[in-house]
Amino acid sequence: MAIITLTRGTYSGAKELAEYTAKHLGYKLLSREDLLQELAQSGWEEDRLNKARYKQLGIMERMNLEWIHYLACLRAVLAAKVTDESLVYHGNQGQMVLRDFPHVVSVKCIADMEYRTKALMARNEYAIDKKEALKIINRIDHKRDQWSKFLYGTDLSDSSAYNMVIDLSKKSIPDAFEMIRSTVSLPQFQPTKQSKKEIENLIIAAKLRAKIALEAEVIDDDLDIEIKDGIVNIKGTVHSKEDANAIRKLLAKQPEIHDVEAHLEETHEEPAHGHGH
Repeated sequence: MAIITLTRGTYSGAKELAEYTAKHLGYKLLSREDLLQELAQSGWEEDRLNKARYKQLGIMERMNLEWIHYLACLRAVLAAKVTDESLVYHGNQGQMVLRDFPHVVSVKCIADMEYRTKALMARNEYAIDKKEALKIINRIDHKRDQWSKFLYGTDLSDSSAYNMVIDLSKKSIPDAFEMIRSTVSLPQFQPTKQSKKEIENLIIAAKLRAKIALEAEVIDDDLDIEIKDGIVNIKGTVHSKEDANAIRKLLAKQPEIHDVEAHLEETHEEPAHGHGH
């Protein structure tokens, strides 16, 4: 069993392939839209609207912090879904959100423009013509590429970031599925006792990072959390000694945690004069 992530180009057929794969492997299916819905329910939307805690920060710092928190919460929600692996996720850069997780098979779905414009026109019941469809797809592609570079520092056109690239304008959904199935059946993608423990620790770490992100009294920056045998090792930067102490206390209160080892550096002695990172 594996975690399968399908990065989709607009109207490239990835959604259909994800649904087919989940059904035929008996895996759970999750889309980026499902994830964002759960994220909103976890308090993220409300948290983003609460600007009071950032009153000492400049605009760029505030934006940076919001996106750090957004990604931390996104990772926690997605991580919680992979407890027994056997998950098919389709969205943008799922393999980046699940970095460090074992048994991730990352697939990039592409298709030529003819296939994609036809798919978009059909979806809109041919209320738009080919020229308009092309314009819409190019606009969405450009936006997705920008977000990918901004959030993850990656280029969507770089195929080396994936286990496989499937062109769905040249392969049928069943043929593409067979490629995925033969890959996930390889020995290196089978769960082991060690990999299950690793996943368990990564899920807890992701959950704790999201808790810190949603903590109203803390201005955190760049944090990395590792867990081993109930011991948390947290490294990174915060804005003040008070923030570092608040994070330590928050982690120490968690039932899964026996001990906290913190290696936190302060980025600003006086947050009011900071300009982001």
